[in-house]
Amino acid sequence: MNNDIKGICLFLGLIGIGYVALLIVVALLTGAKIVKSILFISIFSSFLISLGLTHQVKSRLSNYLKSLSYKQLV
Repeated sequence: MNNDIKGICLFLGLIGIGYVALLIVVALLTGAKIVKSILFISIFSSFLISLGLTHQVKSRLSNYLKSLSYKQLV
């Protein structure tokens, strides 16, 4: 995939994650029931972020998360 397209996917994914954070704050303050919207947007944004990441970055992140979970268990 082209680097420009990867960059756009990362940018849109991060914008979406920020929007989800804003929706969560609004839902907590107003009591609005927008759980389905929050789930859909967060899943779609996560998909865009995973499209934008290279294989090396994905493997580094997974190794880092595995090491964190191992340290917490010990």
